[in-house]
Amino acid sequence: MDETTSSPTTNGYGKRPLWHWILLYIVIGALIYGLVYYFVFANKGGYPVGPTVSPTSSTTTVSPTAMEASPSSSVTQQRNAVTLTQNGFSPSVVTIKVGQTVTWTNKSGATATVNSDPHPTHTAYPPLNLGSFTDGGTLSLTFPKAGTYGYHNHFNPGEKGTVIVQ
Repeated sequence: MDETTSSPTTNGYGKRPLWHWILLYIVIGALIYGLVYYFVFANKGGYPVGPTVSPTSSTTTVSPTAMEASPSSSVTQQRNAVTLTQNGFSPSVVTIKVGQTVTWTNKSGATATVNSDPHPTHTAYPPLNLGSFTDGGTLSLTFPKAGTYGYHNHFNPGEKGTVIVQ
């Protein structure tokens, strides 16, 4: 018997055309990019990105009981005000109730920011990344959930503050 020996044909990894490899790497790269974006960069938690305005803050109802409560509400408004001076945020700790608004006023003489901790990633509470405001400017944020929220001036990370929402 005469047997011819022929080399077996293999269609293994080494025999794929170059365009198969390029396509495979593109698909894997796109999948990895999508997963990284979804798990790292996407806005999680259902919080809106940027400052929010409470719908009740623009509506004013006048009643006899509201007129009597007016002095205490102005005290509450003053406690919810934070001033940024050359020495940092004052007061550095503000305690409010859920749904109340904190207003930051810049009196530092320079442009500053209000950003969520930790520096420099600002990822602890993204809605608190209010951005920059010039001297004399104000920024406000309404806090819809209880918690402790740290913030700082990104341009001078030593200037820190905390909002405690009960």
